[in-house]
Amino acid sequence: MLTIPGAPRIDGLHFRHLERDTDFSAMSLVGRRSYEADKVDFFETADELASDYRNSAEPDPSSEIVIAEIGRDPVAYSKIWVSPGANEEVVFWHASHVVPEWRRTGLRQVLLRFSESNIVSMASQRGIHMSCPCRVWALDEPNDWRDLIIAEGYTPGIHFYEMVRPTLNDVPETPLPKGLELRPVKPEDYPKVWNASKEAFRGKPWFVEGQYDMKYYNSWVGSPEFMPELWRVAWDGDEIAGMARNHVILEENLKLGRKRGHTQHLSVMPKWRRRGLGKALLGESLRMMRDLGLEEAALDMESQSTTGELDLYLSMGYEIHRRYAHYAKQLTVD
Repeated sequence: MLTIPGAPRIDGLHFRHLERDTDFSAMSLVGRRSYEADKVDFFETADELASDYRNSAEPDPSSEIVIAEIGRDPVAYSKIWVSPGANEEVVFWHASHVVPEWRRTGLRQVLLRFSESNIVSMASQRGIHMSCPCRVWALDEPNDWRDLIIAEGYTPGIHFYEMVRPTLNDVPETPLPKGLELRPVKPEDYPKVWNASKEAFRGKPWFVEGQYDMKYYNSWVGSPEFMPELWRVAWDGDEIAGMARNHVILEENLKLGRKRGHTQHLSVMPKWRRRGLGKALLGESLRMMRDLGLEEAALDMESQSTTGELDLYLSMGYEIHRRYAHYAKQLTVD
């Protein structure tokens, strides 16, 4: 049992760290109900949560997950994770989810503040002094989570659009530029795809060099979104010219009652930009998804982009569906 300062007085309420694999299913259900209440049509599957946990670089990642139960029923959870930031800094992320019927108790605020306290301890153990960056992700419109983090001193940084193509009918023909060909990716090509992604995304506001260190490579290969059979990669001889690393989350589609594919990671190497390659890869991806029986496609993009991405996606039938943001706060480290 954990003692959480300021916890509301609710009969049977108790807190603990993650203890068993079945906790991931419980966390997924709590997260789904929490996202629904926040008007977010997204959730993390049990497999995704388990993959993040098992691929954590932390010595004891279970200590960064707090589960709240009333009796035997999970009603909330919080988690912390760490990612590299610019200039070799460490960035601490966290999230707190509470099912809607227990939100008026202050439970979410208590979990958020407990996460912040743990982040300060984690930063101190790493030799970080004075302050450390703390970030959260939220829908960029009024809802319970966004209202709470703003009240707690978080401010928006990078903004994103979630874009959806609501139908896969009438996908335009999009020929590849001359000199390129589409070829399947073999396992020996995975490191080349990893490095090409790094070079293609370099210069983006959210790009961090450290996120492409090879120590993260195995996490990428082992993630549920790693589906090379759905990728569309354009080759210039033995070199990658551009790629669309598509994926489908079957459990998410089943539970949300949709048939959606994700065209999330579209990138073109500098040499091949402004030649229609991005549009060609997107068209190939959409037709592939249609042939698989999917009915819509989605992606996220940084909304302040000045590279023509928004015009590309709008021209290919995508619509702006939601707006999200990364919110940030500097925590004082004693």
